[in-house]
Amino acid sequence: MKWLSFFVFAIFFMSSCTTQGVEPSRNSKHIIDTTFQQKTIVLQPQLDSLCASVQKTVFQLAVDSILAARQLEMDNLVK
Repeated sequence: MKWLSFFVFAIFFMSSCTTQGVEPSRNSKHIIDTTFQQKTIVLQPQLDSLCASVQKTVFQLAVDSILAARQLEMDNLVK
């Protein structure tokens, strides 16, 4: 009995493997799109605030880097 169940499961798992791609149906595409739009609307304010904070941080780092480089150039010119 144990061997029979082993062979049944082995045949089942080997037959479930395929190399063909699975295309979603029209209904599942609609469900996926609707879910994505709903989640995007919910997450948009959080994403905007994260983007704004990252933008401020990156902008300030870039300005500081440019100022340091220019200060070094001016120091080299004065020497």
